[in-house]
Amino acid sequence: MQIKIEKEPKNTIKITISIENSKVKEEYEKVVGEAVKETEIDGFRKGTAPKEMVINKVGESNLLGNTLDALLKISYPQALKENHIYPVSNPKVEIKEFDMNKDLEFTALVAVKPEIKIGDYKKEIDHKYTEYKERRKKENEEKLKKGEKLDDSHIHMGSNEIIEALLASSEIEISDLLIEEEADRLISRLVNQIQAVNLSMDTYLKSQNKTSEQLRKEYEKAAENNIKAEFMLNHLVEKEKIDVEEKEVNDMISAIGDENTRKHFEDPIQRLYIKSILQKNKLISKLIEETEGEKHEH
Repeated sequence: MQIKIEKEPKNTIKITISIENSKVKEEYEKVVGEAVKETEIDGFRKGTAPKEMVINKVGESNLLGNTLDALLKISYPQALKENHIYPVSNPKVEIKEFDMNKDLEFTALVAVKPEIKIGDYKKEIDHKYTEYKERRKKENEEKLKKGEKLDDSHIHMGSNEIIEALLASSEIEISDLLIEEEADRLISRLVNQIQAVNLSMDTYLKSQNKTSEQLRKEYEKAAENNIKAEFMLNHLVEKEKIDVEEKEVNDMISAIGDENTRKHFEDPIQRLYIKSILQKNKLISKLIEETEGEKHEH
């Protein structure tokens, strides 16, 4: 097996893999052998039918497809391991050529973790908070002139404002593959919501006065911001040493009403997911508290 690694723009890596024809044929014979064991044909005990009859029943194209899947599942992880590549997206695979009498060649595009450059994010958050206070002050001056009641409630920043400040103070390039994946997920969720109220996508687009291309661009921008925020928050959780105890994870799981859902979140991977959410919430709360501390007026 030959592997070629190329760095593409925006933290994307192109992996080109070539597999010798002898290995392709060897894998095909394995796939056919498994099919012979599993396929039932009238007049023969299971596993004893002639290979040619099994191929005719299962279909040559299906067997070739299974062979290709098997080769990809073996070679792709091996290429990642040998070259110390840690993807953060699903691979986008393109088969250059698949002929049983030739070497198999394919490419896999994958996104990798981007470099994160964050400036003085606390200063940016503080600046945004000051802007809110100035806006409130001007609004109250206008109300005073009109004899209206002044707004003396505490100016409180939310998670969206914190994330906006983090985005404004950072430099991070996201692979188009990741943006495409996230945009697809967001649009799929929108389609489900539209269908749930018996609307068509065309009707929805007309009601919003948008084309499908405009909608896609909007969702791609939202996807990019979502991914950037996720990477930045994870980075800052580590930088700010935000920790969450197991008890906090247990408490959150216990608060889930549905028993089946609770059991689902007892899985170690799901527990890590919950811990990650709690860490990010703690980080955002910490940044808000630091900004809205005693040095700021109400």
